[in-house]
Amino acid sequence: MPKITKNVKKSLIGIMICLLFVVLLICANYLSMLLISPTEKASTSLSSNSLSVYAISLARSPTSLGAESLASDYRKIGSGGFVLEEEDGFHVISSAYLNKSDAELVKNSIEQNQNIQASIIEFSVPQISVSLSLDSEEKKVLQKALNAHENAYRLLFDIALSLDTNVYNEISARLAINSAFSEINTIVSDYKILFDEVEALNTFTEALDNLANNLQKLCSGITITSGQTLSSLVKYRYCEILQADKVLCENFNVS
Repeated sequence: MPKITKNVKKSLIGIMICLLFVVLLICANYLSMLLISPTEKASTSLSSNSLSVYAISLARSPTSLGAESLASDYRKIGSGGFVLEEEDGFHVISSAYLNKSDAELVKNSIEQNQNIQASIIEFSVPQISVSLSLDSEEKKVLQKALNAHENAYRLLFDIALSLDTNVYNEISARLAINSAFSEINTIVSDYKILFDEVEALNTFTEALDNLANNLQKLCSGITITSGQTLSSLVKYRYCEILQADKVLCENFNVS
């Protein structure tokens, strides 16, 4: 009889401990609900980063057709060969650098080693501004999207530089290109989950779709000119991205 009593007591103590544990969990959950306030939207102004790059021009033509004819040859030897329209004509752009001193070094090297009279063009991308009612998560996602073009340029610039300096071979460069596409595509996908139906952002959404498509074409190896090198193609695509970003920023602000 005493043994039975002891077993009953042990069982009751075990049950009480379990009940106490359940009560504590319920209380903890209730307290966490009280402490975590619901996310509220607030009027928010966001801007992309402004950006200036220094593009190296290898040739200039008064017509786009003339510049394109020159560009197709340059693409086969590693130049980006992007045709950029400026006030003084159409320039064949080889590459674009964040630091002017780097651009000067490359320009001088081209002139000395390839007997080409090169020049440097400062290419500026202004800010794009958006004012909307946003919660904290929307703010974070939209800010990343606003800087997606700049981010893509920086990623591709590093890949092109690594190719030209033999840090990457073609296989490792293509893996890096796929990684860059994945990173940008994630930013675009997250943005579209939250903002795809926001009519005021339609133009921006279209620009992000074009950015993702641009990188997808780079992953697929779609060339601009037959015989174009991978280094040339990466440079062409990042120049194309910079140009698209500049057009977007000059023509689109939401407030």
